[in-house]
Amino acid sequence: VLPGRTPQRAMADATQPVAVPSVQRYPVSFHYFGEATSLPVKIQKASFHVCPAPTIGQNLIRLELTVLNDCHPGDIAGKLKLPLPPGATVCRFEFLRNEKWYPATPVEAKKAKEVVYKEKEKGRSVAATSQTQGNVFEIEVSPLKYQVPSQCRLWYSHSDTEVPFDFGADTTVEVKHEGPEGALCSPPSGPGACLGECFGQMHFACYVPFSPVAASGAPKSVAVLWDTSGSQAGDHLALRFERLRQLAAKCPDTRFEVWSFGIGMKKESSGPGTAEEAISLLGALRYDGGTDLTLVPKILESLGSATEAVMLFTDGMDNLDRRPMLPASCPPVHCVVDQASVNLPFLSSVCLSTGGHVLKADYLPMLRPQTTLSGIQTDQSGEDFVMGEDGFVCCPDHRLHLQWPIGEEGVWICGVRGGVRKLSVQLRVGKDLKEYGFDLGTAPEVAAGAAPLLGYLFARQQYVAVERDGAVMGMDLTKARADLAVKYGFCTPESSLLMLYDPEQFVENGIDCPKEHPAHAKWKAETAGASPEIKKGEIGEPKTEEQMNVVSRLAEELQRYVQTPIPPQAARSDHLERCARNRMVIPAHELPREEDTSSSLAGLLRSTSSRTCARRVGSMPSVGSSGMPQACGRGLRTSCRSPSWPRAACASSHVLRTTTWWPSTTRTTCGYSASGTSR
Repeated sequence: VLPGRTPQRAMADATQPVAVPSVQRYPVSFHYFGEATSLPVKIQKASFHVCPAPTIGQNLIRLELTVLNDCHPGDIAGKLKLPLPPGATVCRFEFLRNEKWYPATPVEAKKAKEVVYKEKEKGRSVAATSQTQGNVFEIEVSPLKYQVPSQCRLWYSHSDTEVPFDFGADTTVEVKHEGPEGALCSPPSGPGACLGECFGQMHFACYVPFSPVAASGAPKSVAVLWDTSGSQAGDHLALRFERLRQLAAKCPDTRFEVWSFGIGMKKESSGPGTAEEAISLLGALRYDGGTDLTLVPKILESLGSATEAVMLFTDGMDNLDRRPMLPASCPPVHCVVDQASVNLPFLSSVCLSTGGHVLKADYLPMLRPQTTLSGIQTDQSGEDFVMGEDGFVCCPDHRLHLQWPIGEEGVWICGVRGGVRKLSVQLRVGKDLKEYGFDLGTAPEVAAGAAPLLGYLFARQQYVAVERDGAVMGMDLTKARADLAVKYGFCTPESSLLMLYDPEQFVENGIDCPKEHPAHAKWKAETAGASPEIKKGEIGEPKTEEQMNVVSRLAEELQRYVQTPIPPQAARSDHLERCARNRMVIPAHELPREEDTSSSLAGLLRSTSSRTCARRVGSMPSVGSSGMPQACGRGLRTSCRSPSWPRAACASSHVLRTTTWWPSTTRTTCGYSASGTSR
């Protein structure tokens, strides 16, 4: 049960059209948490500085907050809870201390938690920015002195046309724009491109608008998966019911099957029914408790083969932050996004991996086939395309055959320009193919303040591509996502922005200090003479205890092998004859020499399954006058299928790629058989 929340019943049986809110507001809060209390920290001023990239409809926004600790005497640490618009993320965070701006360092989320705990135990100042759930970010700011204004600032990017935040009545809000138009950029109606120097390279970004496909046949059976956790209760339920009625009006023959899930799952309907019957069932549900998203794959596996589409109503925020994999074969899953706090990355990956749509407004897009990005062409030479030596990098990858679904917001092609000047993008719109061309040689450069935006967009596109590939292939690519986030310095569920102030904090925790950090010079001096960290077990480094145990065991086995006596020469002939008659493998060191082999023994060896792999290290094998191939030391495992020399595999699964047929002499080599079967 969620703290401070009581069970509620959805009173949203919409009989009249529901007004759709034009802009979703996101409340910003700042609190100090004591041992038994939670006190609000006053936000005196919120200043937005907007750096737009008009040709691609994106904005890099710096939010600077002035906060005042007027609730507790002494230095405290306050927590800023900041919900961002879906799809946006914190790119950078800084705190003003002693008239100097201290930037946060991107590290993996697990390490950030460990460092914060250790630094607090040592009594030192530390803070971290983390993505708690969905699009909600939590930033701990420290220290906040009593009755002394403190300043912090963060950067984020998005394409919304307004600043959708809700501060308290006592907060002064101001918005400044670098662009001449004095307003944020929204996605343009046509294609556009721009350039910007950031992260040491010339980055580019191209925008391709969405082209809708004509509606096709309506699905006959739709499964509705409805989240009944406490966070789902609210006024948006009436809007959902209204949009379901709109969908049913377009496809009157469609039947709906209702499933509910929270901490358990239940099939609410006895069978598929009309939209009104489904709404009646949904209106009677109670909302309480948390969300277990691992129930979604179980419900999908329970659906019958007649189900042609699935509508998932949830905010995508699991109580334990789980991201379950969906079944390999399931109908398209369309995710409804209509709340302020939502885990858009997870819901988007669900849609991408199943062929569904993200439904941010009405539900009619689920009746249309997807518009897909099918290819990207450049003016690269063939050699540069293969070797990639011209420095051009693109996401989505231009070297691949693409089937990249495009939402109603369009798609951004981002990367490092390198030597490419011409770029064209192909879209598959139903049966039609649309092409958009871009000239990166004449594309405008954005202002210096907006240039980092292109690097962040490139990183975000790579992050989305990794998420999509992981969902499609059923692989956990958390490490790849964390590496991307740490490299470009933005906040994700896998990475956090860690705030350290003193050089010894960086040294003791093994974290590199950013160049723009006030403590960088001292940190560099302290680490200049330090020897590199020795990692046991790495190649070229001392072995771990476990590795040494393996070496000792192999040494003992080798010693026993060397000390094993070889059978005396006098008994070799009888020994070989017994091996041949009993179809036993003959070790290489026991093979008879050519001049010591009797005709009867040679014939016996030829007619049994005890053969020898004709592999010799450093030279080609040969066949002597006795008919015995000179050996590599691996006994054969085969059955003699004819009087001719058999095709075989040795005891180490070396397969004879060419055959030596008795009594001819041919070149014989052996390779490796993963299955170990004889050929």
